[in-house]
Amino acid sequence: MKLNGIEVVGNEFAYDGCHKIYIIEDEIDRNQALECGYDILPISELLTQYNHSCELRFISNWKLTIRYVEQFEKLEIEF
Repeated sequence: MKLNGIEVVGNEFAYDGCHKIYIIEDEIDRNQALECGYDILPISELLTQYNHSCELRFISNWKLTIRYVEQFEKLEIEF
C-alpha cells in the first residue's frame, strides 16, 4: 500500500478514535501505542477509519519520522 506515493511499512495502525493515525512498524511501536491507550487496528481498516475521522486527521508512522498525510491534505491511496 502507498499513501500519497509513500510505501507503507506495517500491517497495523494505532488510532485515537478521532484524528490521530499512526502506522505501526514493529513490536516496539505496537507496545508503546497500547501503553498510551490507542486502539490497534489492521491496515485493511485504514481507509474506513480515515474517512470517518475528523477533519484534523493525519497519518504518520509511530516514530514520527514519516508523515504520509498532513492535516487537511488530500489522501491518495494505492493498493
